[in-house]
Amino acid sequence: MIRQTTEAEEEDFSFYWKSCHQPEIKDLTQILRYISFYDAILTVRQCITANKEEQIQIEKQTKKKIFDLIVLPKFEILESEITNEELIPLVDELKKEWEKTIYVFSNFYKSHEVLFLGKEREYTLAINRILYSDMPEGRRKTLILKLLQDMKQQNKSTYQLFYYSKQNPWAASNLNEENYESKKFYLSLIEEWKVDPDFDPNQISSLKDFQFCLEEIPNSNQKIRILGFFGFFSDYGRFTTKDQTSFSQTNQTRIRYIRHSLFHSHHFQKRLENILISCKNSVQSVKEI
Repeated sequence: MIRQTTEAEEEDFSFYWKSCHQPEIKDLTQILRYISFYDAILTVRQCITANKEEQIQIEKQTKKKIFDLIVLPKFEILESEITNEELIPLVDELKKEWEKTIYVFSNFYKSHEVLFLGKEREYTLAINRILYSDMPEGRRKTLILKLLQDMKQQNKSTYQLFYYSKQNPWAASNLNEENYESKKFYLSLIEEWKVDPDFDPNQISSLKDFQFCLEEIPNSNQKIRILGFFGFFSDYGRFTTKDQTSFSQTNQTRIRYIRHSLFHSHHFQKRLENILISCKNSVQSVKEI
């Protein structure tokens, strides 16, 4: 998930955006700001002082950046490429930690991220680079161990920050209020997704199961923090149709493409599976009390 922007940051973006007089760059930064707000500000600032030739380059670079940042790099362990038997158990452990990072810990509320799927993309690229680059096997092992340690520490920090911090996007003062706001946010997106023509029809059943499960959790339960699903809804909910109805027709077409791609992605499916499992476990714990 990406941290919320401040009022001052929004004012800065609005000022630079209005001062940029290249329509295509303005359109593209309207989308880029949902993926990387700071890249969007930098782009409209560059637009203001750029000449026509430079603006053409900025436009091309922005299109590429949007595509690069919405696509999670492909991750696949090619067993035939792992020739060192000593690395096989380490690679297996690395894959399991990667899956936890992408599909589980990404769903927690994190207030400091600045890029869409930022850490997830960073780790995927790092694994691919380490496994398939030409290097001495001793160095490869060292890098795998270092990356594995880094991922475990990152996931541990995410877990501790979520469970021992009272931070939340609504500045709610107590858990009851926080749970109410979390649930309202999720249910609003679910209702929109259920009728969205770009939503994957194969995921409708799981989405409805999650909705039913969520409604079973009492807001007043002091042992369940519903904010644990916020990362999932924040990531995929930022491209909702109601937020972009004022966009140009070209931009609305781009947003639909992005939404369709994300809803049909493997990471969306797996993250939905994990929040559903987590929700059902929470409901079961309520019944056992």
